[in-house]
Amino acid sequence: VINEMARVSNEDRKISDVEGFKKALFKRESLMSTGIGYGVAIPHVKLELIKEFFITFFIHKKGVDWESLDNKPVHIIFLIAGPETGQEKYLRILAKITMVIKDSARRKKLIDCNTKYEIYEILNKF
Repeated sequence: VINEMARVSNEDRKISDVEGFKKALFKRESLMSTGIGYGVAIPHVKLELIKEFFITFFIHKKGVDWESLDNKPVHIIFLIAGPETGQEKYLRILAKITMVIKDSARRKKLIDCNTKYEIYEILNKF
């Protein structure tokens, strides 16, 4: 899943070192799972090679083992990446994501989405 996240993230973001980006994601996951429970994971990296923050959103309808805190499969993944500086912006992004995922009905709606436009409609409210 991490390889796919890196590939998709690079389609729009022009990551200068995709292999370094993937290694950083794997390293972060090896420290502690970013699967926070409730079917959600928020992998995140901060690297010099990334000039500004971005979020890449993924839905995994079947669920994927992420070694989450609640040991349940992950269906919703918010990948956050940004420069090593900018902790305040990172925390604001994380706060917005928390607002989106705290409602179980909203999480279900996201999982049930079939197009990026449906996802956008839900996420754009925040």
